[in-house]
Amino acid sequence: MSSCKIVLITMPYDQADIVEDFLDWHLHLGIDLILALDGGSTDGTRDILTRYARTKPVVWFALPERDMTKYSIADELTAVARDRYAADWILYVDVDEFVCTHGKDLRTVLADSDRDGITLLDLPRRTMTGPPIPAGRRATEVLTLRIDRTVVPTPEEQISWDLPVPFAFLEVGGHIAFRAAAIGSFAMGMHSATLAWGTTGTSDLYILHYAIRGYEELRQKVRNTEKWLEDNPHLSAGWGWHWRRWIQLEKTGRLREDYDHQFVSAARATELVADGTCAVDTTIADWLADRKARPAARPGPWSGWFQQVVRAVRPARRSATH
Repeated sequence: MSSCKIVLITMPYDQADIVEDFLDWHLHLGIDLILALDGGSTDGTRDILTRYARTKPVVWFALPERDMTKYSIADELTAVARDRYAADWILYVDVDEFVCTHGKDLRTVLADSDRDGITLLDLPRRTMTGPPIPAGRRATEVLTLRIDRTVVPTPEEQISWDLPVPFAFLEVGGHIAFRAAAIGSFAMGMHSATLAWGTTGTSDLYILHYAIRGYEELRQKVRNTEKWLEDNPHLSAGWGWHWRRWIQLEKTGRLREDYDHQFVSAARATELVADGTCAVDTTIADWLADRKARPAARPGPWSGWFQQVVRAVRPARRSATH
């Protein structure tokens, strides 16, 4: 398994605020190559990708076609990873998602899967929340509350956009890791796939999802998605329903209110951890603090929030990646 080549594929799109952490973390995790298809970034994301590509195993290229009936992002990225870069295992995650493990390192997880004949792994996605993000701080430093117990919205709630909980607490589905030679076809969004051989399984791997990082970042994503929908009018009303909801909230001046609802007070966080809805997970925050010799991830304007939660639920639940 030591010679197995692991390639991560992703599609950045105006995510300069998090893409450096994303690249550094996954190279640290043991990824051999990161292959990125940029969706049309204008915020500096492409500059960062270019800088990394000069010295690190990062390759990127621009999306050549926005019409999804003419160009399959999933199929193209997979083919390039497999055929041009000889990938054995491929992981697909978005740039706001960080693959972690509950214990075993990445190569051991994939070796175990090979041994058991598993060629497709489901990677559950857990959205991160916490206090409102202070100015000048990054979500990866501040958001340390992992939402483990999520709510599945009903079809009626999706249609009405009247959600039972803030978006961060909704079940959004996971992403996948797969044997490059075993893949058949992908479901929309690469949340699942069919296999030519092998079986589907679970593992120690999971994803920390920093979906809500800043108000301006959310607004930019809303604008990008609106343009994407204009370029793909064939998509059903159910495709990206949560983004359609945010587009409408932006148009009616209610997006900021919805954004604010994605964060929690220390008192509410304590309740959520106590009842098992959330767990404290400082995997990425601790890695950032150690790697970049920053002040400890917890001190700062939000330190009282964190310490109050930890004191109330000690011993804190924490998942660490090594």
